[in-house]
Amino acid sequence: MKTSFSAKKQGSGGSTLTAIREWLSSVFFAAMVAALIRWMVVGLYVIPSGSMEPTLLPGDFVLVSKLHYGARTPATPLQIPITHQTIPGTKIPSYINWIELPQYRLPGFSKVQRNDIIVFNTPVGQEPPDLREYWIKRCIALPGDLVHIAHKQLYVNNTLADTTVSVQYCYFMKTKRILTAAFFEKNDIKNPIRSTVPGREGYTIYTTPEKVKQLTTILPTCIQSVDPVEDQAGVFQSSIYPFHPTFHWTKDNFGPVKVPSKGMVIPMDAQNILLYGPIIQRFEGKKAVRFTKTACWIDGKEVTHYTFAKNYYFAMGDNRDQSGDSRFVGFIPEDHIVGKAVMVLLSSDKSNSFFRGIRWNRLFHIVN
Repeated sequence: MKTSFSAKKQGSGGSTLTAIREWLSSVFFAAMVAALIRWMVVGLYVIPSGSMEPTLLPGDFVLVSKLHYGARTPATPLQIPITHQTIPGTKIPSYINWIELPQYRLPGFSKVQRNDIIVFNTPVGQEPPDLREYWIKRCIALPGDLVHIAHKQLYVNNTLADTTVSVQYCYFMKTKRILTAAFFEKNDIKNPIRSTVPGREGYTIYTTPEKVKQLTTILPTCIQSVDPVEDQAGVFQSSIYPFHPTFHWTKDNFGPVKVPSKGMVIPMDAQNILLYGPIIQRFEGKKAVRFTKTACWIDGKEVTHYTFAKNYYFAMGDNRDQSGDSRFVGFIPEDHIVGKAVMVLLSSDKSNSFFRGIRWNRLFHIVN
């Protein structure tokens, strides 16, 4: 009887261990499948800010296709699957940068097109490039395009852009009286900032030019004027690329500047060193790059002309006056692009609880 009881007890423990092993194997397999899908097929990203309003709203859960442009091979392989930068709920890094691999892109359905909404790793940061913060913006210029912003109007290759894209800007709306919250809600204007300065009573608002046209029909019952708020042209702003007083550029008056393309040759003069020197040094894969004000050395040899090894892109948020984008961080290297935003899967207003804030009209909303 003792022998029988002992065998039964041992068998029960063995079954438990087998069940635990099977459970762990299932979890590991599921994690690997999820990581593979996230790497090769599609990712889900939550919009954290209003930089892409009115196209994308804070709280939108956006599906991003990796198939359109082709998935990137991992550059930092030693990381926990389905994490980014840190282990969820902690500040512990989820990766070790002991190994850094050259990055390649698998074949995709298409190339990046002008006006695509793209997700990319920001070109600034201390982390490995494939683990830097994700940004989502609209690609407004392709490799080789000429970008110019004059008094807020965007021109690409000397042609007025944004004609088919809904963008919004900052305006000052001078009013005759205090407006109600219902007025702003009715006109889909979020977070108006009230001004009580004598002679300048009104509101700073962010909205579209189309909405401004509608507001002007209310004149002169309660609104006196609606005027764009613009940075003073010609005044150096240290936050604007390329961060040098030689270029008196602002977010509202920027360029003209040419987006680098693979094979594009530029003379390494004083202006191009300021414009393109940082990306040559950081993203082109060259070693021992050194600049003076008027000259460039690569691997100990002076270079009078430089040929770009990569393609670059220029991206901006649709909420033009509340967006950190290429005007502030410079050109986006092709290998930093993650994928194309294709659909809002779910959306929830952050000012409410998740379920109470669900925007039903945005479920399965196609992004364009």
